[in-house]
Amino acid sequence: MPYAKADGLNIIYYEVHGASEGTSLVMGHGMGGTSQQWIPALLPLAERRPLVVWDARGHGRSSVPLEPEGWNLPAFAGDLAGLLDALGVEKAHIGGQSLGGMIAAQFAVDYPERCASILLCDTSAGNGADAGEAGDWERYVQRAIGYRGAMTAAIGLRETMRREFERRMANDPDFAAGPYTIEDYIARADNTSDAAYAGAARAIVSRSDLTDRIGGITAPTLVMIGEKDGFYPCALRDHALIPGSRLVLRTDCGHGFKYRTDVWLTEAEAFLTDVEAGVAVAGERYV
Repeated sequence: MPYAKADGLNIIYYEVHGASEGTSLVMGHGMGGTSQQWIPALLPLAERRPLVVWDARGHGRSSVPLEPEGWNLPAFAGDLAGLLDALGVEKAHIGGQSLGGMIAAQFAVDYPERCASILLCDTSAGNGADAGEAGDWERYVQRAIGYRGAMTAAIGLRETMRREFERRMANDPDFAAGPYTIEDYIARADNTSDAAYAGAARAIVSRSDLTDRIGGITAPTLVMIGEKDGFYPCALRDHALIPGSRLVLRTDCGHGFKYRTDVWLTEAEAFLTDVEAGVAVAGERYV
């Protein structure tokens, strides 16, 4: 099994799929997920370039930091830099969904020279500093994720995820028609220990607001969001702040790549193809 030592202490699990040549695409998963959630969904993106999927610290087969200071977004981004070092990859397409997108945004501002492009999917570069709708959602996420982390410490992740699923079913009129099931939620308990989930929750709640830094991003950037995703106003703001970025709004989609996965893949491939051809990516697409 392939592992990389990221910072001399933490061990990161990863897999490389697809083409042996070209600029690698490195994709990060959401909170409670693993690299395996992307396989086989992302394999079409591996036909023209190497695809690297990895387990964030504390998730899947990667090690769990023992110290509280191990749970912060710069540390997650540092793991990604260590993974690229271990692979001998100087520059890559860096992307992720939800938590993975937050890690990608942190990586983009901390390691800009290593980004061939950036894919920010169903995520936010901010964390509550915005006074508008985007900040309102980020402050809600702080409360909700903080509560989930506390509940996990108190009653365990499996029960926390069961209750979260039931809450969503009862309160979100669009959720029942979506692609995510109770099994998807419970799987997070199999992918992540209680301690790791609580640690990741602390990292998300306490992460730095990057809205004053993402304006300096020069790598081609894709901001992709579902129209029914709570992060929608955050995506609009981040797109406006990142010069020359491309916004892709996926209609009739909530939070997560399982909504209309074929469209997700088509738009990601179109973006990467344009970047690799040297075509300007700026603009907005509604699909």
